[in-house]
Amino acid sequence: MNRTDRLTGILLALRNGQRTSAQLAERFEVSRRTILRDLAALAEIGVPVIAVPGTGGGFALPEGYWLPPLRLSAAEATAVLLGLAALGPPAGSPFGEPRRTAEEKIRAIVHPDTLRATDAALRHVTFDLGLTTPEAAHIAALQAAILSDQWLLVAYRSSRRTADHEVLPLRLVAAEGRWYVDAISRAARAHRRFRIDRIDHVRSIPTPPDADRIRADANTTTPYDHADHPEVTLHLTDAGRVRAPDLLGIRLDPVALGSGEWEIRTRCPPSELAFFVRCVLTLGDDCRAAGGPELVALVQAAARRTLDRHTDPAV
Repeated sequence: MNRTDRLTGILLALRNGQRTSAQLAERFEVSRRTILRDLAALAEIGVPVIAVPGTGGGFALPEGYWLPPLRLSAAEATAVLLGLAALGPPAGSPFGEPRRTAEEKIRAIVHPDTLRATDAALRHVTFDLGLTTPEAAHIAALQAAILSDQWLLVAYRSSRRTADHEVLPLRLVAAEGRWYVDAISRAARAHRRFRIDRIDHVRSIPTPPDADRIRADANTTTPYDHADHPEVTLHLTDAGRVRAPDLLGIRLDPVALGSGEWEIRTRCPPSELAFFVRCVLTLGDDCRAAGGPELVALVQAAARRTLDRHTDPAV
């Protein structure tokens, strides 16, 4: 690292809080004497570096001090623009307009020579994450709720019906080609993950009077795939592997078994076993309940009931 990059790094480090010369020396792999010379150089060009004396002291920048725009290297600009590209093109991204204007601003501040090198690097990298594009209004409402700790009422479509859920959104997640929102469910008093493309409507609601208790219960609830929960093992055909994610509505990574067969292995709360039974029956020949014993027994019982309904008592 050259001195100019190190001075910039020291500025950024101090921008994030007080540091001692020893901490800075360790981070930038130079001597403390070199760090002290660098700090003096920053002071000479007008950076208001404050020396805090005594135990627990060090060096800091005044509160509210704002760094001037910093020049990005070609590698740094490439990394930032690749991150934006991962969100998809503006027209196909849930962050459409902010994503577009952010790229325009970055390109406006990058030196033309650096931008040419950046674009050359970008031509050799392609993102094809296959992300679905949920409603931008839903993404915006969920983001606003996350930042303001706002409870929402969402109309959510499962494979069987549409139902209203009172939730406290916590984070947005992009995984396995889909956007999800992790939230606390008031009814379940537990953490749940919802596919955003299955949300029909979103509106704010008053905070429940027992919101703190709901949050506490959710944070102490046994995880969905806890080792004490019943095992669920499904064997899928190639067609079943394609159909299962939409039906299950949760992220599960199939493992290839060979010869066009795939395995999903997880655990779930006992109350969720009936849901997996319905999924197995819906997938028909494309899915087989391969374990655990509770799931297999429930699937067999459901199959017998179906057979009984279609058996002619006269035969």
